[in-house]
Amino acid sequence: MPRRKISTKMPEIRRKCFACGKIKLVVYREWKLPETKYSANTTKLPNREDIPGAEVKNYCCFPNSETNTFDCGFSG
Repeated sequence: MPRRKISTKMPEIRRKCFACGKIKLVVYREWKLPETKYSANTTKLPNREDIPGAEVKNYCCFPNSETNTFDCGFSG
């Protein structure tokens, strides 16, 4: 039976929130990755931060799935 893959924990970092524009502790991140030449079956994959063209949006609050808004006042 295969072992369960353990996801990496998000480090406690402070970044500018994309929603409210304040410097706060990041609790939620959205990643946009371009199509790359890497396949999922390779053993050595680069980190998401190392892929050229990768974009990340940091948020200090979680999105509300019903209204597609954020608790800190961003509707996007």
